[in-house]
Amino acid sequence: MFFGRTEIHSAALAVMLLFAGSVYAVGETPKQPPQAVQQAAKKSLYSPEERALEYERRAGIVERANDMFTLLGGEMALQKGEPGTALATYLVMLNRTKSPEVAERAMEMAVSLNAYQQAEQIYQKWREIEPVPGNAQKRMAWARDLVTGKTDRTGKDLDDILKHANEEQVRRIFLLLSQISVQQPQLAGKIGKDVHKATKRYADLPEAAIADLIFSAQNNKERDAVNALQRLAKLDTEILPPTEATLRLVAQHSPKILRRFFTETDTAKLSPVWQEMEISSLIADGQNDRAYQRLQTLLNQNPNADLYIQAAILSVSREEDISTVGSYLDKAYRIGTSEQKSRAAVIGAMRYADVKDFKQAKSWVDKITAPEYVFDKAVLKASIEAEQGNGSKALAEARRAQRLPEQQGRFFSMSDVQRVYLFALSKHNSPREALVELNALAANAEKQPGGKERLPDILYQRAMLYADKLGQPEKAVADLRRYLELNPNSAAGLNALGYTMFSLPEYDVEEAFRLIQAAYQQEPESAAINDSMGWAYYLKGDAQSALPYLEYAYAQFPDPEVAAHLGEVLWKLGQQEKAKSVWREGLNKGADDAVLQKTLQRLGVKLPAAGSKTNRRK
Repeated sequence: MFFGRTEIHSAALAVMLLFAGSVYAVGETPKQPPQAVQQAAKKSLYSPEERALEYERRAGIVERANDMFTLLGGEMALQKGEPGTALATYLVMLNRTKSPEVAERAMEMAVSLNAYQQAEQIYQKWREIEPVPGNAQKRMAWARDLVTGKTDRTGKDLDDILKHANEEQVRRIFLLLSQISVQQPQLAGKIGKDVHKATKRYADLPEAAIADLIFSAQNNKERDAVNALQRLAKLDTEILPPTEATLRLVAQHSPKILRRFFTETDTAKLSPVWQEMEISSLIADGQNDRAYQRLQTLLNQNPNADLYIQAAILSVSREEDISTVGSYLDKAYRIGTSEQKSRAAVIGAMRYADVKDFKQAKSWVDKITAPEYVFDKAVLKASIEAEQGNGSKALAEARRAQRLPEQQGRFFSMSDVQRVYLFALSKHNSPREALVELNALAANAEKQPGGKERLPDILYQRAMLYADKLGQPEKAVADLRRYLELNPNSAAGLNALGYTMFSLPEYDVEEAFRLIQAAYQQEPESAAINDSMGWAYYLKGDAQSALPYLEYAYAQFPDPEVAAHLGEVLWKLGQQEKAKSVWREGLNKGADDAVLQKTLQRLGVKLPAAGSKTNRRK
C-alpha cells in the first residue's frame, strides 16, 4: 500500500490544528488590553449575559480540545496498525464537526485502506456539508472516480486537480495514481500520456517519478521508465518504503527496465543503497559472476559495510570457502554502524552454524548488540545449543526468547522460536519428560483454533524423539505419516519417514526407497538425503550404486553415522582399509555414536576410539 504512514503527516496535523486555535496552554490565561484590565478591576461580578458568554466560550474551548485529541487518537491508531479504529474515529468526528477538512482526511484514509464503501459514505456526507464543492471536495471526487474505475475524465482533469493542490496533496495524488494503476492495469493505457506530461512539471518530487516509472513501464515505454528511475535514484537516495515497493514491482513485472537502468547509469555516482540494489538485481537475474565482479569494483571505489555484507551473502551463493565469507563479514563489522555490525554478526553466526563451526558461531552471536536484533540473538543462541545437542540450554534460551517484549526480529519470528523449542525438546536429556511436553503440545494444537498450523512441527520432532531417544520406530513412523498428510511435499518429512522405516523389525524396502527418492528429487544437494539414498541402495543389495551418494554425503557432512554407512559399503566392495580409515575418522568425531558402534560390532571390526560425541539430525 503506497499510502502507508509511519508518522502523522501534515494534512492530518492541519486538520487537528483547526481545533486548537482557542485552546490555551495549561496555566496560561489570554492577554487582555489595558482597558479591559481596568474595567475588570472595577467590577466584582459578571452580569448574567456576560457569565453566559464566558461559559459558552469556555465550553467551546473544551469541545475543540476534545475534538483535537480525538483526532490525534485516530492518527495514533493508524500508526499502531489499527486502521479500522482510525477510520471509525474520523467518521465519528465528521458527524460531530461537519468539517470539510475532517471529511477530506477521512475520505483519504478510507481510500488508502481500500474501504470504498466507507469512502462513498464520507463523500455523500461531505456533499451535504458543502453543497457547493470547494477544491478539496473536487479533489476527493476525482479520487473517488479514480478508485471506482470511472476514469473517463481522470486524465483530462488531472492538471486542474494538481493546480489547486499544495505540495503534500500533489505527492499523495501521484502515489494514489501509482497505487490504482497497479490494481487497474488498463488505467495506464487510458491516461499514461497525461500522467507522463504532468510528472515533468514536478521533477523534484520522488512521488512524481514513481508514478512516471510505473505508468511508463506498464505502457512499455522503456526509455521513459529508465529516465524516471534515474530521477528517482537522485531524489530518494535512501530508498524509502514507496520507492522500495515500486522497485519490487518493477523487478517482478519488468526486470529488463532495471537491467537497462543499471547498464545506462553511472552507478558509482549513486548512493550505497542503490549500488547494493544493483548487486541484488544481478543476483536475482542469475548473473552471480557479474555481480561479484561489480561488487569488487564498488568496494575498491567506496568500501562500506552494506556492500561487504552483500559480498558475504554472494560468497555463500557462490559456495566459496567459509573463510572468504568470514573475511567480508569481519570488514563489515570493523567499519559498520551498530546496526550493520549486528546484521553482519547475525549472518556470520548463521553461516558458521551451517558448517557446524559452533565456536565461531557463538563468537559472532556475542557480537550482536543492536537493540533491533535482540530477538534474533536469542533465537540464534537457542538454535546453536540445540544443534550441539544441548537440549536443556536450548530450551532455556528458547523460553527466554518467548518472554521478550518484541516477538519479531529482522531475521526470525515466533514461528522460528517454536521450531527451535521443539527441536530442543527432541534433544532433551530426559526423553520421557520431553515426550510428556510434546504430547501436551500436540493435544493443545488439536483443540485450539489455528493450532493445526503448529501440529506438523510437533509431530516431526516427536517422531525424532521416538526414533533417536526412545527406540520406538513404530510410533515415529506413525507420527511421520501423519506429518506427511499435513505436509505432503516436505522433503525432510519424506526422507525422515523413509529412513526411519529401516529401523522397523519388518519394512517395505521399496516403499522406503520411493519416499527417499521423492525427497532426493526435491533436494538433490542435501547431505542427509544423499546418505539415505545411499543406504537405501545398499539395503536393496546394490552397494555399487550406493557408493557415490554416500561419498557425497560424507564429503558434505562427515559425521559418525554417515561414516558408519560409507564404511560398510566400502567394506562390502572389498575396500577394507579405506573403510577402516573412514570409521577411524568417524570415531574421532563421535566415539560413542550408536550407529557406528553397532556397525563395527556386527562386522567384527575393532578400532581405537577417540574424540567426543557429535549429534546428527536427519
